[in-house]
Amino acid sequence: MNLEFFTEGLDCLMYCGMKLSPEQRILIENSLIALQNDNRFTGMYLWGRITATKNDYYIAFGYTNDCLKDRKYFYSLDQFQWQLLPFVQSPKIFQATILAREPFIGDPGLMTYVKLDPTFDIVGNQVAGISRPEVVKLKEEERLAAIVFIITEECAICPRGAFYKMTDGRVIPNQMFRGLNDLQIDNQSYYQLYRLPRNDLKVNLAKRSDYNYAIDFLDTIDCVIPLCQAFALNMQRNEGLVIIKSCIWLGMTFFHKINSHKHGFLYLGDGKKNFDLLFMY
Repeated sequence: MNLEFFTEGLDCLMYCGMKLSPEQRILIENSLIALQNDNRFTGMYLWGRITATKNDYYIAFGYTNDCLKDRKYFYSLDQFQWQLLPFVQSPKIFQATILAREPFIGDPGLMTYVKLDPTFDIVGNQVAGISRPEVVKLKEEERLAAIVFIITEECAICPRGAFYKMTDGRVIPNQMFRGLNDLQIDNQSYYQLYRLPRNDLKVNLAKRSDYNYAIDFLDTIDCVIPLCQAFALNMQRNEGLVIIKSCIWLGMTFFHKINSHKHGFLYLGDGKKNFDLLFMY
């Protein structure tokens, strides 16, 4: 949720039942303005809230030069003091984060133990043996950082043309973006994943007849597995508003106002992946 139109963006998300109290809005907005000034960020965003049993985690991020590569994430328990989220690189931490079924507690220093899946030894296309499951020591702060990264990678959305790739490789907000029109608004190929692209550039460009190297470098949401089931698109024609909800990570919601540069996403959930998606259709 962009800090520039913070209140209006939250009002748009109220159509799907996602809201913050007036006190929370004022406290978060003012604290994020101070955080942006202290770190001299070019852009500041509220990522969302992860529900915990004792204290909820509020997540925000900002960037300086590149809005994809230079993002720094922060978390807060009181919506006023923000702490820098650690950068997680260990694959075992990500595996343990996905396998952890206990809810978040609200204590960043809490240590838990998660048993990973067993690994198989393959020799000559046959299973030669099964290794014992490894137990990983997982700190809740690292788990929080990993789950924020995973959710952002899988379902953070931006409309096509909202970001522009410079000749030096930097990605910046497109100042000439005027929003999607009535013919584009209900087409999932006009919405992109707000992260570094995984598909080859030629693959993304080959999908469109009106391709543009500067704006079509991101992956589109219509190729997310399961196809045509990962996102649910809802139209509010009277308000000129489109709402897209993630069916994989329940609580991640995106909005965009037709013929306007205003768009954003917000996650309000418990950090649990919906593994039952394929059985819901």
